[in-house]
Amino acid sequence: MIQSKGKNKHDLSRYIRTDVKEQIRKDAGFGCVFCGCVLVEYEHIEPEFNDALEHDPTKMTILCPMCHDKVTKKILSKNHVWAAKENPKGLEQGYVNDMLFSKADELEFLLGNMRTSNMGIAISLYGKPLFWFEESVNEEEAYTICCIFYGKDSSPIAYINRNEYIALVKNQDIVSVGARLTISDKTNGCILEISREGGEPLHIKKLYTQLYGTKLIIKDENSPVLFGGINDSDEKLAGFGSFTLAGQGLESKAVALGGIPSRKVGNKLTVVINSALYGREIINSFGHHKGWLLNGNLINLSGEQVGTIRDRDAYSITGEFVSYYNNGRLVYPYKQYNDGEPIFVPTNCQKGHSIRVQQGHDLSYRFFGF
Repeated sequence: MIQSKGKNKHDLSRYIRTDVKEQIRKDAGFGCVFCGCVLVEYEHIEPEFNDALEHDPTKMTILCPMCHDKVTKKILSKNHVWAAKENPKGLEQGYVNDMLFSKADELEFLLGNMRTSNMGIAISLYGKPLFWFEESVNEEEAYTICCIFYGKDSSPIAYINRNEYIALVKNQDIVSVGARLTISDKTNGCILEISREGGEPLHIKKLYTQLYGTKLIIKDENSPVLFGGINDSDEKLAGFGSFTLAGQGLESKAVALGGIPSRKVGNKLTVVINSALYGREIINSFGHHKGWLLNGNLINLSGEQVGTIRDRDAYSITGEFVSYYNNGRLVYPYKQYNDGEPIFVPTNCQKGHSIRVQQGHDLSYRFFGF
């Protein structure tokens, strides 16, 4: 029997239906079942493709090219693949990941049809940087890229942590095809599309990010960045795009939307006086007074509450954990949280007093601004 090109001996095409692929990805935790890499190939376990009568999700999985090659060369057995299919790495660790090799030496982001050049922070929302660059500890690259992507419920769906792409395994479909990374859900379609073509600036072509009362939308690669209230229709959203914002290095900030979340807790002057008399001063890494801790509440210099301290953990008034409280300072020992979310640390704070004495990064800016 002569096999047709692209088909096996049973005349089964290599084409796999979209719904079947989606089921295979979901069962595998959206990444290679061995290592959790998001760049994957579809694998017929047993029977192998040449003997298969159909593309059966229960007998298939996804493997990254490196692990797939090990299976092909019998370095990893089919029993190993079956075992990994039963306990995929992505589901075990809660995320899938891969490395980016996008151009970062000129501090360039492409956000829809807007470009930022020589800017440290491309966009911050409510005082929290979402897209930024920082100096690399790797001598082979000058800068690394960091991004935080939120979904429609204001919870994170993906990160780029120092050039490592991390997609959190939730209810969305996570796909990597060549240089294109996407996250989609059945209700809203594609909510994140990134082009990570090597040697080119990272391009965020589609985005829906919602944080507190604000949403950011990029409809396609030729779209401006739209923003507004979460209940605003697209027609009422403001936007910026079709231009390049140029800065002067890592300390430059392109777009800042929304202020640091705060709450009025009484007459502001009275609150300031009581805080000064009975509160504990909050000091940043340079020894500058930024606010107070009074009765478990973080109070800014304007007399508004910006956070709370519970068991020495510091939370914003939205309930987000930010840092630890330690002797009048708000610090965190690492540059990422436990789930892989990168933490922005201002360049001029990385050598400040809190680093030398407290062994932690100063995150007081999240409550009191830079």
